[in-house]
Amino acid sequence: MKSDSSELGVGGPGVQPIAADTGRPHLEDPRVVLSLLEADQIVAAKEQMRFGRQKLSPGVRALLWALRVYVVVMMIIVFVSVLRAVHVLR
Repeated sequence: MKSDSSELGVGGPGVQPIAADTGRPHLEDPRVVLSLLEADQIVAAKEQMRFGRQKLSPGVRALLWALRVYVVVMMIIVFVSVLRAVHVLR
């Protein structure tokens, strides 16, 4: 009689069972690798991973530069306002 994981109630929808192999584990499957590592090894591996700079579209780059300019202009306005407030108090 043939039974699959859906009849046994194992896993959920879209979960593929890992093939039971008495030989070497399939290290291409991330679930197998994670099951073999200890907690400190997983943390060390995550700390080593760096994503680097991402390629941004021209629109996003323009938006970021506009926000930078906005912040600088607002800082100047606040600085001038503070100077005027201090000058009035004298």
